[in-house]
Amino acid sequence: MRPFALVFVLFIVGLGAWLLWEKFYNLFPSSHKTFPTQVSDKLENPSPDQPIKDSSLGSAGTVSFPSSNPSEAPSSPSRLIDYIALPLAEARSQTPCETVRHTYYTLCYDEEHEQPRWTVHILEGERLKYGKVGRTQDFRPDPKVFTQSAQLSDYRGSGYDRGHLVPAGDFKWDSVAMSETFYLSNMSPQLHEFNAGIWEAVESMVRSWARQKGRLVVYTGPVLNRVKKRVGKSRVSVPEAYYKVVYHLDEKAPSAVGFLVPHVPTTHSPLNFLVSVDSVEKHTGIDFFPALPDDVEERIESRLEYSRWRTNPRRR
Repeated sequence: MRPFALVFVLFIVGLGAWLLWEKFYNLFPSSHKTFPTQVSDKLENPSPDQPIKDSSLGSAGTVSFPSSNPSEAPSSPSRLIDYIALPLAEARSQTPCETVRHTYYTLCYDEEHEQPRWTVHILEGERLKYGKVGRTQDFRPDPKVFTQSAQLSDYRGSGYDRGHLVPAGDFKWDSVAMSETFYLSNMSPQLHEFNAGIWEAVESMVRSWARQKGRLVVYTGPVLNRVKKRVGKSRVSVPEAYYKVVYHLDEKAPSAVGFLVPHVPTTHSPLNFLVSVDSVEKHTGIDFFPALPDDVEERIESRLEYSRWRTNPRRR
């Protein structure tokens, strides 16, 4: 081959390789090393004058912490604030369940009962100020549940509401987040008077705490120890009670609290159902936030500090 022809061939090959790389780089922006940092900066320092919009998060599924990818989560956080990441906040259940990760929350689905053993999400008080998204009402099966979630027909004519575990009201600031709360994997059969009464009051109280304290980690789920009734063809269990566990990982004074609420209508205040986190763990067989340092976990989960939580904020 002549030297000129060889040079021409090498030039064509090099040009083709460069064009292929440019195409790959643009098709997969998540491979850009600056992307997680940019997203984290927006979320760690939200501007009151610039509400966080859907597009600020892209499609990577990152939420209000450094990363939603377990492999990218800090391996040995040096501050409590570093623990506020969904992968690190995943609970451990004595009963096997399937972990399902959505964009803004995680759940562990129990096929026997056709609902989660636990759910967990990050509740940002700052974001609640920007809530304008209405309820989508798009109840539907969860495509991510390998064993298939409950179906719409299971609740039809059952006499029970499709009760949210991760509340839709916590995600009025984002349309994707709002829609994802309507997966049937996030539902549990609830008496209407309970769902629209004490359970709504508990949810409102936790949101009020978030507005006061800033950022909370919230677990929610059913108590399934003694199931006496099931509904629908899928035999969805009707729980005897429900719980919430709330962590406020303040650097100076971290604290945590639980709710154990019997599944019956009541006119009592949510404050009547405050318990220690250890008490919820005993009733459910779930270890919440196992990634916390043992000394911190023991200190904040073993006792109930009423002075930090016994406020009666205005419901919204």
